Amino acid sequence: SFIVVGGGPTSCEFMSELHDFINRDVAKWYPDLMKHIKLTLVEAGPGILGSFDKALSDYYLQKLAEKNIDVRLNTAVAGIDERYIEGEQITVAKFKDGSEVNFGCMVWSAGLKSVKLISNSTLPLDRDRVVVDEYLRVPDTKGRVYALGDCAASLSDKLPPTATVAEQQALYLSECFNKYYSKLDVVDEKNRDVEVPLPGNVTPALMPWNALSFLNKILCKSAPEFQYKNRGAMASMGFGGGVTDLKKTDLPSPKTTMSGRASYLVWSSTYLTKQLSIQNMILIPMYWFKALVF
Repeated sequence: SFIVVGGGPTSCEFMSELHDFINRDVAKWYPDLMKHIKLTLVEAGPGILGSFDKALSDYYLQKLAEKNIDVRLNTAVAGIDERYIEGEQITVAKFKDGSEVNFGCMVWSAGLKSVKLISNSTLPLDRDRVVVDEYLRVPDTKGRVYALGDCAASLSDKLPPTATVAEQQALYLSECFNKYYSKLDVVDEKNRDVEVPLPGNVTPALMPWNALSFLNKILCKSAPEFQYKNRGAMASMGFGGGVTDLKKTDLPSPKTTMSGRASYLVWSSTYLTKQLSIQNMILIPMYWFKALVF
């Protein structure tokens, strides 16, 4: 049995891919084991894909049910117990509602605590995340310490701990360092007490494709502060399915939602453009075609 903890895009995508792998590949290799396999998705909240449009969340939940995946909402993990029955070790997941499920593999993609490097630091923290200003600088460090991604917390603009936020923050800081901060030699002893000047205008990284990055200057207004741009939300549903929420996107696209094959096409093409080599961009569609045909 497999248990996936969390109801976000990562958990849902992993569960869908795991279902496809078991039913398309494992079933061919070990058909006698299929009756023993059970998939369970556990979410402490009232629904999955909480940041998506509710219609898409309900659609995804329905599709998981159609795949015979046991989805347990409003269920939090209380602990893990190891027991021995007739000399055989059994691992049991205990939930706060009193129920239990035996499992062989648990994948945790719910909330995580910060690493000790952050929680034990002397930096200002907000719920175990480093406090930063609108320039991603840690206060009272003279512009010499920056934080981004999951470990950073902006008090003025609450941002989700997602990869697209971290990516845009990284692109913002890289431009700040290359164009502005590099002008001050912080290693020089005479600049020891000099605060790093604030950056000039930086264009937000709205477009998710590097080939279209020139549109950022056309569609966005540059500013010294970090600006997060909503690129929409996507979650695949295995091969040929998925959901896409563009209702709140800043992209120049219709403010709509998609599901099924249309959403899968958007999802796959978007992540295909993020490959770091032309070779992978050519090989991956070939592998997809091979999986589809054979």
